[in-house]
Amino acid sequence: MTTITRIEILEGFSIPGIIHNMQYHFTDLQVYSDGLISCWEMVDLEMFKNKLNRGWVVTSIPDGEAISIFNLGKWNIEQGEWQHTKETLYNYVYSLVKRLNPTLENLYDYKGSNSKMLGKVNVAKHFMPNPKPYYIENPNSFLPEKINGEKFPFFYRSDNTKTYLVELSLYKSGHIELSNLPVKKIFKFEELDQLTEKGILSTELKVGETVTILNLGTFKITSGSGVDIKFKIDELTDKFNELNGRENSIAKCARVFDEYKKKPSKKLKEELKSAYEEVPEHQRIFVGTMDTKDYEVRQVIYGDIIKKEWQDYYGYEYPYDDMPKPIDE
Repeated sequence: MTTITRIEILEGFSIPGIIHNMQYHFTDLQVYSDGLISCWEMVDLEMFKNKLNRGWVVTSIPDGEAISIFNLGKWNIEQGEWQHTKETLYNYVYSLVKRLNPTLENLYDYKGSNSKMLGKVNVAKHFMPNPKPYYIENPNSFLPEKINGEKFPFFYRSDNTKTYLVELSLYKSGHIELSNLPVKKIFKFEELDQLTEKGILSTELKVGETVTILNLGTFKITSGSGVDIKFKIDELTDKFNELNGRENSIAKCARVFDEYKKKPSKKLKEELKSAYEEVPEHQRIFVGTMDTKDYEVRQVIYGDIIKKEWQDYYGYEYPYDDMPKPIDE
C-alpha cells in the first residue's frame, strides 16, 4: 500500500499571556479547538492547569519587575492591576476551547506527557505551531476565502488617550487589522507612515504612561525602551514584500553572503555590506545560523575587529571559521 499523510487546519484563538522564565515575557497563548494550548510548548488542558500552578504561566507581574515583549522592547513597570487569577484564566481558556468545540469532542489527553519516543529519541507529540492570523475576503460570497497574514506587536494610542498593546496583522493586499482593542481597527499599508508620525502607532512608551492589555491588565511605565519605530516599519515592509512573493532583506543578505563565500570578491563584499545594512537593525542577527548569528557576515564586511568584539563580550576566543578575503583585493 502507498503510505500517505494529511494536513488538517485547526481553528484557534490567540490571547495575551505571561510566561515567567527568569524574566516576565509577554506572549500570545494559543488555544486550539482540540484542547491543546501553546505556552512555549504544547500542553493539554490538564497540563496547562499544572503550568499555572507551577508558575510557568502567570497572571501578573510584580511591581518593580520588567515586562519583555519579543521584537518590541522591555519596560520596568509599577501600579499593575491584573484581571485574572490562576483559576479564572484556566476557566477562560476552557471556555474558549468549548466555544471552538461546543461538544468537546476529540480533545487531546497527553496522559501527563507531551513527548514520545521515536526510535531512540524523545520528541514532542506536537511541535510548536506557527499560527497565522486571517480575515475573510468577500464574506457574502458562496465560498468566502480565508486570507492568511502575519502579526506583529505594537502600541496603539486611542482617541480616548488610552495606550493599548495590540497585535497588528498584515496581509499581502495591504489590508491591516489591529486587534486586542475594544473595537478592531482596519487600516491600509499606505497609512502606516502617517500613523507612526502622529504617534498613534508606536514602539516606545513614555515614563508614567499607562498601558492596557485587554483581558490581562494595566500597568504604569517607570523606564525601558523599545525597537526604533523606523526599524519596525522596515520589518513590516520586508514582510509585505515577502507576502507578495518578493525577496525580503534577510533572504537577500543570506543569498549574497552565500555567493560571496563561493567566490569572494570586492564587488560582492560591497553588495553584502549594502544588503546587510538594509536589514532592520533588530533583525540582523537572523542573517546567519542560530549559532553564528551575524558575526560571520560582519567579519567579512568590517574585518577582524568583530573577533575582538566577540572576545571582549564573551571572554573567550572567537569560535567561528575565518571568512575568506576578496580574491581581487
